Amino acid sequence: QDATKDVFDYLKEIVGDYLVEATPSMIIIRNNSGRRIVMQFSNDPDIRIDEHFEKDILPLVAIEIKGGEDVSNIHNRVGEAEKSHQKARRQGYEKLWTIIRVDIDYDALKKESPTTTKFFNIDKIQDVTNPEHNLFKNQLASALSINIK
Repeated sequence: QDATKDVFDYLKEIVGDYLVEATPSMIIIRNNSGRRIVMQFSNDPDIRIDEHFEKDILPLVAIEIKGGEDVSNIHNRVGEAEKSHQKARRQGYEKLWTIIRVDIDYDALKKESPTTTKFFNIDKIQDVTNPEHNLFKNQLASALSINIK
């Protein structure tokens, strides 16, 4: 839960000027097209990001967060993320991200969660000197149709 809160707080920081409303469990922004984007804590997936049109909701990104630091258990946790992503894919999500805290080769994890479209490390995305920081921000900006600094 701490890892999910860390990621959620980081999302709020990234969207910055686009922020319309924030609660402890939801972030609402208005993107460059003037559309409402809702980022919400959820049980399955941990965070769902949806674009709201007049009457429709377009699923954008499903994020599973596995924040444990136990390397020996990462494969089990990524297997749990896989189940969640399979469900999210059936709900229309195409971007399925898994965020972990363990430093491990993502190619090895891809075998346990082939549905995950992108793996990120919590500590690396928050480290401005790490290339994964910019990769995450750019992927998010693209998904949300926003510009980032």
